[in-house]
Amino acid sequence: MDLLRTLARALSRRANTPPVSRSRRKLRNRLIAGVLAGAATLGGFSLSKYFQSPNLVTEEITEVRYLDQGWTEEDRQRFYFTPQGTELQGLHYDWLTKLELPNSKTRLASENIMRGWGFIVDPEQQPSDSNPGNLPVGMGRHWNPDAGAFRLDLGCALCHTGELHYKGTALRVDGGQAIHGMSTSAAGEFITSLNVAAAETLANPAKWNRFADAIAGEDEDKRDQLQSELWQYLLRVVDFAQGPGNPDLITTIEGRGRTDAVGRIGNVVFGYNLGIKENYHTANAPVSYPFLWDIWRFDWVQYTGFTNQAMARNVGESLGVMAPVALVDENGNLLPEGEFGRSTINLEGMQCIETTLRKLRPPKWPQDVLGKIDIARATQGKALFAEQCASCHGPHISKPYQWPVADSPATRLPGQIDVNWQWDMSGQISYNAENRPQREDWRRSIWAVPWIDVATIGTDATAAENYVKNEYSAGPLLPEGADKVNAGHGLQLLINQLIPSLYQQRGISSDNNAIADYDGLNVPFRIVNKKAYKARPLHGVWATPPYLHNGSVPTIYDLLSPLAARPVRFGIGHREYNPIRLGYITDMREGNFVFDTTIKGNHNTGHLFTDADVSGRIGRRLTERERMALLEYLKVMGNPDFDQALGGDPQNWANYSTPPEGPLGEQACESLRSDDMQMAAQETSQ
Repeated sequence: MDLLRTLARALSRRANTPPVSRSRRKLRNRLIAGVLAGAATLGGFSLSKYFQSPNLVTEEITEVRYLDQGWTEEDRQRFYFTPQGTELQGLHYDWLTKLELPNSKTRLASENIMRGWGFIVDPEQQPSDSNPGNLPVGMGRHWNPDAGAFRLDLGCALCHTGELHYKGTALRVDGGQAIHGMSTSAAGEFITSLNVAAAETLANPAKWNRFADAIAGEDEDKRDQLQSELWQYLLRVVDFAQGPGNPDLITTIEGRGRTDAVGRIGNVVFGYNLGIKENYHTANAPVSYPFLWDIWRFDWVQYTGFTNQAMARNVGESLGVMAPVALVDENGNLLPEGEFGRSTINLEGMQCIETTLRKLRPPKWPQDVLGKIDIARATQGKALFAEQCASCHGPHISKPYQWPVADSPATRLPGQIDVNWQWDMSGQISYNAENRPQREDWRRSIWAVPWIDVATIGTDATAAENYVKNEYSAGPLLPEGADKVNAGHGLQLLINQLIPSLYQQRGISSDNNAIADYDGLNVPFRIVNKKAYKARPLHGVWATPPYLHNGSVPTIYDLLSPLAARPVRFGIGHREYNPIRLGYITDMREGNFVFDTTIKGNHNTGHLFTDADVSGRIGRRLTERERMALLEYLKVMGNPDFDQALGGDPQNWANYSTPPEGPLGEQACESLRSDDMQMAAQETSQ
């Protein structure tokens, strides 16, 4: 604890260095106590352990290859850096570019350090208009007018862009699965190193001077303001660490490439944002970041398939990634109209990203890098897939749904705890044969994604069970007579008020069907509660390790093998790919997280091909030859380039419907370009 005492003394001296007002001294003293208390309790480590070297994976990349997925470079940059309005406790964008690692002069956000944490950075990457700070994919910025500053914005691409490394070539998988440890607060990981670096910057005069020189120059007023804002940031970090960020709530370590998305959203929204401490629940069900191509076709999304609408999904995600939002006053009452829902959430950014994602195709297997396809074997695999897999994974193509909607406050819809009838009626409305209002889905066809009950699929049930059984007091959002609700119903109560408020603030109305379009192709917001997981189509699945919803199986070969043959413990964090077994190399390397499948939330059971009558059996035992045939087919399943060679492929994605045409997505992207110009002007004037 010597470093803890040293930092305490350093912070005390710094806090009392003139000029300092009484109110500022009081604030700083509170912060000193908070930082030290938080540092002492985070993860159960002493502060000295937080000063250890960063926990980095070593990667040697000589080339980045962008897989053929139908995107232009403009599309890719839109996805990578379009802001969605999230904030990391108000961290300023330029702070991240200048902070140094703890106990070091090395820039924290330097290329090798960020890549070692699992973020995606091109070799010798250079700043660009969309990425002026030269940060990793998914780390953008937005202007916060209240703060008068550019804030770091964690975008969709941060968690939904993947890379597979093979013999020095990095295969970029746009819309794929990230493998960083953004959510992990262990010693040496990104978020811990960032916060310790901020604290040390305030405590160490030499470090402070280098940082302040880079950010504020010699202007004493700006330096003083910078110091105050950095204190405020750390105070918010400590406050969060005592609430939803409390490590005591994270009983199953997420490690690299996972987060307990629903659990964290529930704790942030119902505990932190509503200010109800009793709503904090254990988050012990981490899941892999899902891949995004073709999701616009699905009728239900999320691993448990609990919601149907793009905007609701995206706003919920942004809340979990700490987009600031005003919901209640100091007494816990909902804020009045005009104040409720005041937030940095960027609906235009979300609409731009959502529209861009509709162009994204599954990745094509690169034969020149990963090896030639054995057509005879792949043809055998095609028949096996139809026999063993297609009944669940489909895709099950359906006509667009006609969603019943509420047209008055008294209307109740089956299975829904709450419906905002005014929002329902703001979409494009038609009427059925009984003259009841409905919204007709704009898609030419959709994919009906089946739910598979946890007792049938046999995979780790923790995520599905937590979603259904965890209860929250939604406070002032609760309907009269209700006490508590589960996560889905709680989100429904909030989203039904929040999104219409956000639409009103942003000037998005029913004119020209704008609300219908932003909602996600005229789909009204609905919730289902099932203890089940959805079985999504598998185009491009070869590029999305690890497997199962919780990432507990490193390769598809392991997934097709008997349970006893699946790895019980393996390393995860590096991105070296195995083109034979279709997944990551599993040996332990420096910087890796040890994935232990014996821990609750991490189980690798279920989805079994076996002749034994056991829970989780979904098909007969496969021979070694059959497994390899299935793997060969999955490399090219649906790829139009192999349709003829395979004798016709029923999964050919060239035959699937295209997204509806509409101008609003491009208009949203254009509005963001205008915002970028204004931000540039603002930056120049500072």
